[in-house]
Amino acid sequence: MKKIALVLASAAFALAGCQTGQQYVPPPAPPPPPPPSPQQPVQAPVTSAGPLTKAGVGTYMDAQESDLRQLLRGQGVTVARRGDVLLVTVPSDNLFDHLAIGAWGGAFVKGVAEIFAHYDRTLIEVGAYTDTRGREEQNLSLSQQRAEALAAALKQNGVASSRLTATGYGATNPKVSDGKDPRNRRVEIRIVPKPG
Repeated sequence: MKKIALVLASAAFALAGCQTGQQYVPPPAPPPPPPPSPQQPVQAPVTSAGPLTKAGVGTYMDAQESDLRQLLRGQGVTVARRGDVLLVTVPSDNLFDHLAIGAWGGAFVKGVAEIFAHYDRTLIEVGAYTDTRGREEQNLSLSQQRAEALAAALKQNGVASSRLTATGYGATNPKVSDGKDPRNRRVEIRIVPKPG
């Protein structure tokens, strides 16, 4: 019914225009809205989780563990808890492209560095391991360079250098009994609470 009324009104309007000698011209369509201007999202500075007392260590580390697990879920990274110490284990093959931090490793570093910056009452111990391929001296050197590269990347992403240590352990402390197994090539990040 509404369509018929609309068609009749349009026809009457057009006829009226013909009678006056003027043709009806519909108004121009409004211009499309301008595209949104590309803006970089404003990243708020990471705030501290606050002071850490001896009595509050358990709760503090619970919250940090929960945040790490949420960030790293499905990434092939394990987060383990040993008392009040957290241990994040990352396969070296995921983290590094030879000695440099790779693309996935860069995203990993950025994410965990933000968490470490929030939970700033902890010490971060970076330990790197190799498999048994290669000579012992080479493995120690390679693992030390990788540990230092990860610590430097964390520092560049806002983790205070006073909280960081980096140690290469070579092929010691294998994760699996076959020393050549690639699972032995890993980085372990120990997160130790430092109440103060």
